[in-house]
Amino acid sequence: MLLVGLLAIPSAAGAQDRNLFTVTALGALGGSLDADRGDGVENTGFQLGFSMVTEPRTHVGVRVGQLHFDDPLESFFDADLSYLTLAGEYRYDEGVYDSGIYLGIGGYQLEGSSFAGRGLDETAFGAVLGFTGEFPITQRFGFALELSGHFVDFDETQLFAIGHAGISYRF
Repeated sequence: MLLVGLLAIPSAAGAQDRNLFTVTALGALGGSLDADRGDGVENTGFQLGFSMVTEPRTHVGVRVGQLHFDDPLESFFDADLSYLTLAGEYRYDEGVYDSGIYLGIGGYQLEGSSFAGRGLDETAFGAVLGFTGEFPITQRFGFALELSGHFVDFDETQLFAIGHAGISYRF
């Protein structure tokens, strides 16, 4: 029953929006907001996204990304924050561009090494709140911007902010 319902979503949404899916590839700049050591948002990374129209102006999306910390982040040296999020998104037609807001849950992993070189790894669940903007270039391609805040239940730091910019493709 669930499988039949999921397969019917694209056909119902197809009557309301010509492009059912969006794929994004974005560069990232961000970091921790509450770390005692390693706070700041100058760390680089990437994010890949896939979303599906479920109702007019409403999407469900999956985002996977990584942020690399060159400077120590609390007790983590040479750290990488990796994440996978699932979120519901509502988009607004602003005329020249589409804006949106999304809210979801995710799985997060922080990997690095200690000062002594021992590997450190921490995994936790979290939540994400984000804002999007998409400027059409052609009927299918667009320039995408995102700003996201992540709350993660790590031991030493919990708040992360990430800005993204890149390309989107609708089909």
